[in-house]
Amino acid sequence: MLKALGFILLIVILAIMFVSPVRNYMNSIFHKDKNELKEEQIIGTVSGYSPRVKEIQEILKEVGFEPGSIDGVMGGQTRAAIKEFQKKKSLKPSGKIDSTTQLALNREKEITKSSPQPHAEIDTFSDRESALTVKDVHLEGVKDDLTKKAKVQDEVLSFRLKSKDRVKQIQSALKEANFYKGGIDGKIGSQTKRAIKAFQKSKGLNPDGVVGPKTWEELNKFLKN
Repeated sequence: MLKALGFILLIVILAIMFVSPVRNYMNSIFHKDKNELKEEQIIGTVSGYSPRVKEIQEILKEVGFEPGSIDGVMGGQTRAAIKEFQKKKSLKPSGKIDSTTQLALNREKEITKSSPQPHAEIDTFSDRESALTVKDVHLEGVKDDLTKKAKVQDEVLSFRLKSKDRVKQIQSALKEANFYKGGIDGKIGSQTKRAIKAFQKSKGLNPDGVVGPKTWEELNKFLKN
């Protein structure tokens, strides 16, 4: 009798030791979200730090989404950024990485790599004038183009010394181009500003209302020698 009870007790102990963990493991598999399983197959576990998650965060940041800290940890803000990215790409907004989301992220990464970096241009006669140097004129293209740009820069530099005369020249050019109807008073008022913006827009320039090398180059064509 005691032997039988001992045998039963041994079976119970073995069941607790081996069957229960197996059952728990199986439950965790079957009850796990399908999207989570797909995500793990693509980028691995996201329970802690993951270099794949960090890469995803970097791409999201680069294309204008805010994943939070670029720390390789799949937090709530990163999930929200993934969901917004999916919405923009007309994908199912699950907030998890599936094959189509990963493909879309990879495409964005390639586009970012292949896109040429825009050259910053100083195009103003105001507070930033002191930053204009020879290096700011992009010396590219044929020799004639180089000479033309150097000439424009020389004119810009010379105009700094006589700001009132400079504005009068701008107003005269704008009037000659039929963008300005006011007086030639050497003052940048609201009417002159509007005229500059309208002129820039007509020439395909940034309509910021300030006259820099490119704008001046176009205005100079309307000045009488």
